[in-house]
Amino acid sequence: MLRMLALLMVLCATAPPAFAHRVVVDGGRVQMRGELVNGACAVAPESQSLRIDMGQYRTNTFAGVGSFSTVTVPFTLKMVDCRTDISRLVGVTFQGLSPAEDPQVFLAATQVSGVPAGSGLGLALFDNKQQMIIPNAPPVTYFPVTTGEMTLYFSARYRVISLPLTPGAITSDVWFTLIYP
Repeated sequence: MLRMLALLMVLCATAPPAFAHRVVVDGGRVQMRGELVNGACAVAPESQSLRIDMGQYRTNTFAGVGSFSTVTVPFTLKMVDCRTDISRLVGVTFQGLSPAEDPQVFLAATQVSGVPAGSGLGLALFDNKQQMIIPNAPPVTYFPVTTGEMTLYFSARYRVISLPLTPGAITSDVWFTLIYP
């Protein structure tokens, strides 16, 4: 009997604890997102959430309402898995808020003491031929789709929409959509 009790104790000590106390801590949430499309190309991951540094400008470098910044900032949108058997052309529309003073540009806002304010500037976008892209309008230019990867070239400039100009960090939120005719 003593031997049986000793054997039972050894088995209990070496067996994994069947009734061990388990602690579960909520560690957060992971949100996955994707999109199923029926287009000739997919937008490359590095082009899905772009951040374009427009640089720093002095308020006295602008000539007046309607004038553009002297600096043109290029940016690209990269497309992958492109197939010409689905579509031969692709256009890009850009959407966002436009200021009432100039609906041909996107809103470029700043903050004064933490409060959103108008900067006096708008953000103008241009295609690869330097044609101005009107916000929330159909594409002016369609690009030929090439098999595999392709890169679409654009540029951005600030344009004065009202005076005085308000110094501060300027932000513009712009979205793009691929259009297949």
